[in-house]
Amino acid sequence: MSLASLLNTNSTLQKAIREVTPLPDDFYSNTAAAPFKNKNILAEAQFTSYVSGLIRTSFQYLACAMIARENGDSPDAAFNPYIVKGHEVINEFFEDVPETAVLNELYADFKSKWTSFIHGEQMDPAELIAGAFMCSKLDTIYRVGVRSTYTSTEQFVKQFTSLPTPDVMEDLLCLIEIFKEHFTTIQGQTVYYPAFDHRRRLVGGAQADVIVDGTLYEMKTSKKAGYAWKEAAELLGYYLLNKIEGEPYSIRRLAFYKARFGSMEYVDVDWLENKYDLDDAARMLSKARRNGY
Repeated sequence: MSLASLLNTNSTLQKAIREVTPLPDDFYSNTAAAPFKNKNILAEAQFTSYVSGLIRTSFQYLACAMIARENGDSPDAAFNPYIVKGHEVINEFFEDVPETAVLNELYADFKSKWTSFIHGEQMDPAELIAGAFMCSKLDTIYRVGVRSTYTSTEQFVKQFTSLPTPDVMEDLLCLIEIFKEHFTTIQGQTVYYPAFDHRRRLVGGAQADVIVDGTLYEMKTSKKAGYAWKEAAELLGYYLLNKIEGEPYSIRRLAFYKARFGSMEYVDVDWLENKYDLDDAARMLSKARRNGY
C-alpha cells in the first residue's frame, strides 16, 4: 500500500499525520510569490490522468539525468530501479512475443544514450524523452501490475515501443527548459529515488524522487499551484519513515518542485521538529506498519 493510499484508508493514522503535516505558512518559496499562491504557469497542458502520470514520471527521470550530469554521478545510480524491474516483468511474461525483441533493442539503446548523456555527451533531447516515456510505462507496469486491457499480447507490448505523441513530446521539451532555468540547487551529494521501509517494504511505492544536498524534492507536474494537504502529508511521510528506519538518509529540508511554474516550496525539518510532535507521529506510523496497516 502506498503512502497516499494509506492516508486514505487508515483514519487513525490520518488523524495523527494531519496534526503534524506542515501548513502553507510553514513553507517558504524560492520566488517573490508566497508559497502555493497563484503563479504564472510556464507550461500549459491538457492530458488524461493516465498520460499526465506518465509525463510526471518521465520528467522525474529526465530531471534526475540532468542532475546526475551536472554532478558527475553514476548513470546507474540515476536510473530508477523500478524501470529495470518493469523490463524484467515484460521479459518474464512476454518473452515469446515478437514485439518484446523490439522493446529490448529500444531499451538497450536508451540505456546507452542515458549513460552517454550523463557522462557529458551532447544528445538530442527528443531521443531522451522518447526513452524516458518508454521507461515510465515500464515503471508503471512494475508498480501496478499487468492488466488485461489489450486484445492481444502483441498489442500489449507495443504500448512500450510506441513513441510519445507530438503534444507529449512538446510538453516534456518545455518542462526540461524550465528546469534548466529554474532548478538552481543541482549540485551536492545526491540520492536518487530514495526508498523507505527497506526491511518490510509494506509501504509499496514508498520511493521519493531525489535528495540533493540534504533537501528531499518531490517533482510535481500538475497545473495546480495551490496547497494540497495529502501531498504535504505524503512528503512528511517520507521523512517520518526515514526516522523510523534510523535515518539512513540525511534530510534537513523537504521541498516541492513545481515543474510547470519553475518554482520551489521548502520547509525546514528543524522548524517542523520544533513546532510539531513528529516523534509521536513516527510512533503511530511505526505501529500501523507493524500491524500491516
